[in-house]
Amino acid sequence: MMKAVTQYEKTASPTILDKIERVAQQRLRLLRLERLVNVLLIGSEYVMYCITFLMLYQWRAAPHFPLWEPRMWPNLSGQFGDYMFLFAVIIVIFSIQMTYRGLYRLHSQSSFVDDFFKIVKSVFIAFMIAIGLLFLLKTSIIYSRLVIVIFSISMVVIASLMRCVKMAVMMSFKKSGRLTRNVLIIGGGRIGTVIHKFLSERKGSGYRVIGFLDDYQTGSMILGKIDQLETIIQRNHVDDIYITIPSERDTINQLLSKIRKYDVDIKIIPEMYNFVTSSIQFHRTDAYPYMEVVRTPLKGMNLFLKRVVDIVLSFLGIIISLPVFAVTALLIKLDSRGPIIFKQKRIGKNGVPFNIYKFRSMVVDAEKLQSRLMDQNEADGPVFKIKNDPRVTRVGRWIRKYSIDELPQLFNVLKGDMSLIGPRPPLPHEVEKYTDYHWRRLDVKPGISGLWQVSGRSDLSFEEWVNLDIYYIENWSIPLDIKILLRTIPTVLFSKGAY
Repeated sequence: MMKAVTQYEKTASPTILDKIERVAQQRLRLLRLERLVNVLLIGSEYVMYCITFLMLYQWRAAPHFPLWEPRMWPNLSGQFGDYMFLFAVIIVIFSIQMTYRGLYRLHSQSSFVDDFFKIVKSVFIAFMIAIGLLFLLKTSIIYSRLVIVIFSISMVVIASLMRCVKMAVMMSFKKSGRLTRNVLIIGGGRIGTVIHKFLSERKGSGYRVIGFLDDYQTGSMILGKIDQLETIIQRNHVDDIYITIPSERDTINQLLSKIRKYDVDIKIIPEMYNFVTSSIQFHRTDAYPYMEVVRTPLKGMNLFLKRVVDIVLSFLGIIISLPVFAVTALLIKLDSRGPIIFKQKRIGKNGVPFNIYKFRSMVVDAEKLQSRLMDQNEADGPVFKIKNDPRVTRVGRWIRKYSIDELPQLFNVLKGDMSLIGPRPPLPHEVEKYTDYHWRRLDVKPGISGLWQVSGRSDLSFEEWVNLDIYYIENWSIPLDIKILLRTIPTVLFSKGAY
């Protein structure tokens, strides 16, 4: 009898419980490895903070008491305890900030630049709160300002360096397949494809899309139909499931009922995901929840701060660029007949027209000649672009390549018609062809540089261009402006996508 049972157990197919347990065990092994790697990385980071602070203390506060010699420890004064208290306060607040901003997640979907600004914010808040707390406590010790300043900078450097180390470790593990989180996307349509592209382009994120489930799409990445979900989970090591068919409510409810028993993370992408951003604020009354549509966070004090920055930087830019203005003006005058400055009507915020200033880079009658070249237009949408435009002069080709022709727009910024960062100002005949969606580009002042300029410039399609502009409008912040300004420099120097 005992022998028969054993034989039956060997030949019986795995039960649903066995399959669920196998999925859970796979996830458990991955999570243990992830936790170990994360603890080692975070631990190394905090050891570096501690060593740096002690070195700074030794250098400025206790140069005659070498901390590396245990025999000297009994001679340390209460000053050492006060400095350690300051260090502890800074580290605790900093840790809370870093955790809150998701910087200690092993799998991150944000870029290094985004992480860097989050680190700077965390360090700044930690030091401000720590200094404020010490002021309230009225401690008698006078801390070295040099220690505080250098340590704050060191924390930014160390944290940024560890983000690079984390990315390198994740890339290494990703290649070996040990720390990769496998993603299954339900719905192979437009939204699913965008999610696939987004995850695939995040190098070092540790995410790998194994395929799609879709009832209507076909292709090499389509693993099967939606009703085969459980089979796919059981056959493949799936860690994350993205559901991109939110309109199919009954289908989603059935899916959730099926996959809740598996140890996988489930993410549902809203059908209006490209609309539900910072332009939507969630509120709740006693009776019901609701969403409020906000056109842009660029209003009130934010608008005032942006204007102040525009005035200061555009004025400095004009002063610094005066030699370039002079040389460019001379070259244009020697190269071809016509005015040095080209003035053109553009459409600004809320559809208000203004005159934009540029160094002339084309022949005098360029706008009249455009009608003859319409069949050579290489851009889609209402925009006109030709890579080798015959209307461009010899000097014009060079100044357009390095965006020198746009320097006079600093005067537009100073006047208030434009901003340093924002959507590019369109021509009137382009705006006449705008859809309601395209009109959202005019919710803010146009800019000299913007997200589309640092993301491909003329290499982008018109719809990609518009989507980037609208993303900027809905997600405006001072750090975002700074990031765009910093990315503008290499984009201009290497003339990426410029013609």
